[in-house]
Amino acid sequence: MRTFAARLRYSDDMKHKERHYMRTVISILYALTVTALCAATIIGEYEGLDYAMEKIYHAWWFVLLWAALAATGIAHIVRMRMRDVPTLLLHCSLVLILLGALVTHIWGARGSIHLRKGSYAVFYDAEDRRMRQLPFAIRLDNFTVQLYPENGNVADYKSEITIAGMDRSILRRGEVSMNNILSHGGWRFYQWSYDDDGMGATLAINHDPAGIAVTYAGYLLLFVSISVTAAAKCRGIRRRRRQSGKLTTFEKVTTRTASALSALIAAAGALFFVTQTCGTNPWISQMQPVLNSPWLSIHVSVITIAYILLILIFVTSIAALCGGGNGDNLRLLSLQLLHPAMAMLAIGIFTGAIWANVSWGTYWGWDPKEVWALVTMMVYAIPLHSRSLPWLRKPRPFHIFTAAALLTMLITFLGVNLLLSGMHSYV
Repeated sequence: MRTFAARLRYSDDMKHKERHYMRTVISILYALTVTALCAATIIGEYEGLDYAMEKIYHAWWFVLLWAALAATGIAHIVRMRMRDVPTLLLHCSLVLILLGALVTHIWGARGSIHLRKGSYAVFYDAEDRRMRQLPFAIRLDNFTVQLYPENGNVADYKSEITIAGMDRSILRRGEVSMNNILSHGGWRFYQWSYDDDGMGATLAINHDPAGIAVTYAGYLLLFVSISVTAAAKCRGIRRRRRQSGKLTTFEKVTTRTASALSALIAAAGALFFVTQTCGTNPWISQMQPVLNSPWLSIHVSVITIAYILLILIFVTSIAALCGGGNGDNLRLLSLQLLHPAMAMLAIGIFTGAIWANVSWGTYWGWDPKEVWALVTMMVYAIPLHSRSLPWLRKPRPFHIFTAAALLTMLITFLGVNLLLSGMHSYV
């Protein structure tokens, strides 16, 4: 009997050590991934995005780092025997998105093709700087620049093109403009630039049917699972807050203020969305062509709500660190705000990816704004894993971490625009 009990204790100790080892490995891989992402944006600013692509984003070791993180994460979830279906599906969606990115990296084709009016072209300049042949010919029939009548600024670029077989038999005709793509046989064409004489245009080319399908499926699963998870977690946290004992006056004021601001944020976000979609905002009619998209309203509204919720979490954390009282009550309040903030941030990145795919021909281009939005989401995801990171269950370490995490959001929101250049620099 004593031997059997000793074996049980030994077995429990071994499981505990294995889980601790697994958590340590995941934490190291996670930290390395976030660090590499941050460093890549800085390197890309000084050495160029192509250099950052070659040495980091598309490098074998970076792909291997993501694969190792996904593999260890899956192994940890299996060993933990996760039974929370929405949370399990949420993590599955992240793996699916990474799988889609891998498919795109291996089998996707991207590049550009320069067309002159009236002439056919069959070769395009691939992303790897080689000339590759299309399975059909493409001709520029006409190119026009549309201007705003009020000030003469560019409103849109439009290329009228014909796609033909190699025998020059017409397969289809269509128009390519900003935020309006033309698809044929799995190949998609996007308006990119034009010649100074107005007689030529350059179109971006993308051929990635499998990668986009897998990635979009992952985004859709993420949208559903993170929304359900956030709602369920918030209900659970509210119950725990009711059972946590009497709040001090300071905690009551902080809680009520955060609740009122959250309601105000939701109303402001809804109002912004309505004004944008209804066209009542006067500047929406004179934006750069790439911004004339219905995705602008959705993307900006959702991201803005996420950022303001993160600011509220920062204020709550500072209040907890400076105001005394039972910090766990305010920790629960921060968690109650963090779940919808993460949901909004993920949905904002998702809608931004769709918009980028429609406008630029790729749902993810490693632009500094995109990368830092991902970094922000990864950093703020850490406090949601207190089951695996016991130190985050303690109020003070939790509040210190969430207060410091605001730096990543500030860099995403302001720092990237001021210090880094990329596709999100509309000047």
